[in-house]
This record gives sequence, C-alpha cells and structure tokens, in this order.
Amino acid sequence: MPHLIDFDGLEHDLFVLQHTAYGSREFCEKFDLNTDCYGGDYEWWEYKGLLKSYVGNKIIESAIKVRMVQDFAKHDDDELDLKAFDRDARKGLDIGSILGLSTPLNLRESCNKIVHATEARMQWMNSLDKPKVEYWSGVYELFGENRGTAWQVDLNIPEWCTAMIRFNKTMQEEVDWHHAYKHDV
Repeated sequence: MPHLIDFDGLEHDLFVLQHTAYGSREFCEKFDLNTDCYGGDYEWWEYKGLLKSYVGNKIIESAIKVRMVQDFAKHDDDELDLKAFDRDARKGLDIGSILGLSTPLNLRESCNKIVHATEARMQWMNSLDKPKVEYWSGVYELFGENRGTAWQVDLNIPEWCTAMIRFNKTMQEEVDWHHAYKHDV
C-alpha cells in the first residue's frame, strides 16, 4: 500500500466534525453570534473563519483518505463490491445532493466533488428562538465545473459523517489489510 491510513484517526475526525455541525447552533446562541456581533469572546467573522477552516480541512482530509482506500482496496481485490459498501453505508441517510439531479449522491462522488470544488460555502440559518443568532446549518455547499458545465453539491455534513464512518468500518472488516501490509517494506 502506498500510504498507511489511520482508520481510527479518520473515524475520530468524522466524529468530531459531526459534533461540530450539531453543536454550532448551541455555540452561537451561547455567545449571541450573528453578523452584527463585534467584541465579546468571539466576533462573527472570527467564528465563521475558524469554523470554515476546520470543516474544510476535515472534509478534504477525510475525502482524500477514503478515495485512496477505495482505490487501493479495489486494486488489491477486484471482487470487492465497493458500490454495495457505499450504498449500505448511506442506508437511511441523505448525505446531500447534486443540484439538478434526482439520483442520490454517493460517497465516492461526494469525495470527488470535495476534491474538485473550486468554491465552498457554509449554509447559515437564523435561530427561531433568537432571530438575531445565526448558526451553521450543517450543510456545506460545494461548487465547481466539469467540462464547461457548472455543478453544485449540497453536502449534509452530519449524515455524510455517519455514512463515512459506516463505510470506514466496513472497509476495515471486509478488506484483508494484514495481507495488504504484509509486503510493505
């Protein structure tokens, strides 16, 4: 294998990323964060920048690792049904969508879109309880172009993390990693 993948580290990163998405609203309410927020413990621009940097880095790292694992596993054992693993990992989840397409977004395509996006935005919402408080909805919008055609993916980070964790666990169970690393020098 060209690189040693830390499966536990990948799961840890996805777990924390998922909790970050779920915790954004409570955090913003605690510190009364919104676009008019200046001063205090956190300023809006500071929170938004720190969050986008963290989220972007973690989804990029996770996407690249999973794509590498997929490619290596398929190369090592062409009988693995990675499409079934992907489908099973997404069962009962809505990880996101490609604008204008009715087919469900799968993990492999989501990872490709993350890597090839030329723009990324976080989707912000206003709290119903406190209209002045804005928080991250958990949706990460990706934009890019493929052969002259623009695309947009709305990635539901909490559900994407769940599916990625499931996929990660399946890959650990179904791939003979001992054999794969046996010849590593």
